[in-house]
Amino acid sequence: MGATPRSDDATRAVRQALEIDIVVGRIYPRERLVEEQLVERFSISRHVVRRVLADLESDGLVVRSAGRGVVVAEYSSAEVRELYDMRAFLEREAALRIPAKVPDDALAEIGAVLAAWTEAAEAGDLLGIVSNNKTYHEKIYALCGNRFLAMGIHQFAKRANLVRFSASTEPDFVARTRREHDELFELLQSSDRQRLAELCVAHIMPAAELYIARRRQIEGVAARGLGLGPQPD
Repeated sequence: MGATPRSDDATRAVRQALEIDIVVGRIYPRERLVEEQLVERFSISRHVVRRVLADLESDGLVVRSAGRGVVVAEYSSAEVRELYDMRAFLEREAALRIPAKVPDDALAEIGAVLAAWTEAAEAGDLLGIVSNNKTYHEKIYALCGNRFLAMGIHQFAKRANLVRFSASTEPDFVARTRREHDELFELLQSSDRQRLAELCVAHIMPAAELYIARRRQIEGVAARGLGLGPQPD
């Protein structure tokens, strides 16, 4: 039997709740997500829990660890750099391929998503910030004219979810994101694709830098607690 609308709604709601818990740090990297505890917390079936965990794994937020089950994902500093090298490469190329004249209906759709993201940011609505941010960038890169390039960007962005949204509670980061989102939209309405490409790359890097800085800080505290010296990335 296929999923019912009710189970789909439950899956979506629980996935969104856990996604927010993970990206804002309420659930820590390498922490286990235990099926029994999730069933009890959300009053849902084990079947729904397994669907949720599969979705989170697909989004790069959790991994299956031998002997431990499902745990929150964690990237090393080197892995973040490699991941963001690929994101920068693909997103720059896509931005350069966007036509100089974007159709008015596409601009209207992107503008509506930007307005929704801005409203969520002003309200401190984390779910709205995350979901509208994803849609905003997906709609921009869909303009590149190459569906496989857009798919590649989508897949690498999913792998980066743990990194890209971990700063969503930082006021300075959100303010910067808002300025750059507005500028990206302005550049879409111009023909300056070189500047658009430069901003697309610059826009994604602060989240990676913050994630790496936080990781080093946590590792430093742990190392001092154990009486160890600085730890490698």
